[in-house]
Amino acid sequence: MPEYTKSEALDWARENLRGQWTTLITPFTPDDEVDEEGLRSNMRHIRALGTHGGGCTWGMGEFWSLTREERMRVYDIVSDEAGGEWPIGAHVTHTSAKEMLALARYAEDTGFDLLIVAPPYIVTKTEQQVIDYIRLLADNTSLAIMFYNSPQFGIVMSAQGLERICEIPNVVGVKEASFNQELSIETHLLLG
Repeated sequence: MPEYTKSEALDWARENLRGQWTTLITPFTPDDEVDEEGLRSNMRHIRALGTHGGGCTWGMGEFWSLTREERMRVYDIVSDEAGGEWPIGAHVTHTSAKEMLALARYAEDTGFDLLIVAPPYIVTKTEQQVIDYIRLLADNTSLAIMFYNSPQFGIVMSAQGLERICEIPNVVGVKEASFNQELSIETHLLLG
């Protein structure tokens, strides 16, 4: 479990979300099973390079192609290998709010420090729907939350929408990946 409370999430993030974090890929065996030893080996190598933390089941970790059980298995492996000595984040985006919350609870119970979440792809059409979805997650976890703003999820939030998301107490930052230079600059100027 992280060593901060919901109200301390932003302070925790300012201290710990520095330097280079990596996105862990999810390796598979030839039989299409999660490759536990491959994932552990990758983590040991990445940590030896000096990375400050790692996230699993993010875009490169193929969260969208993993079953719930596979995602939770990856969480188990990553948490065990990190051993409470290396900050870790779990991507919990899902089209089902219940599944998102179940993944977040599992990550929190498994010792993760951070959650990454994006809009529930396909179903959100307005910024308010996205804000409500993120607020639901924030209301149900004590973990720090990073919001992932990317067109691959079907909606790109404006800088003002991102500002509203960042007003949610345990939302600690935004990965602005809209591929829109003007939006990235506007977001940086508005949010820091």
